[in-house]
Amino acid sequence: MALFDNLFGYRRARRYDSVKTRKDSRLHTGYDYENLPPSEFIGRALSGHIQRNEIIRYFLMFIDDNLKTLLRGVRYLKNYKNYTVKEDDNQTR
Repeated sequence: MALFDNLFGYRRARRYDSVKTRKDSRLHTGYDYENLPPSEFIGRALSGHIQRNEIIRYFLMFIDDNLKTLLRGVRYLKNYKNYTVKEDDNQTR
């Protein structure tokens, strides 16, 4: 849909971020919310009756993205507070 072209451009992965954790094998890293389809995170909590409307589904897609961004921000702040963890570590719970 042309309405949503380049709207989520801020979520693109940076070019060299994958090199930093290329050979890491980590356990107990928590649930990765980023791999869920759009509006699936909040869509599980709402009834299908509400989600039938197309406008509501698009709105839920934006709300879902904002919630994921907030969760990512909390992880960043937890890393920022902890001086024993690298500042760009994305694998904290």
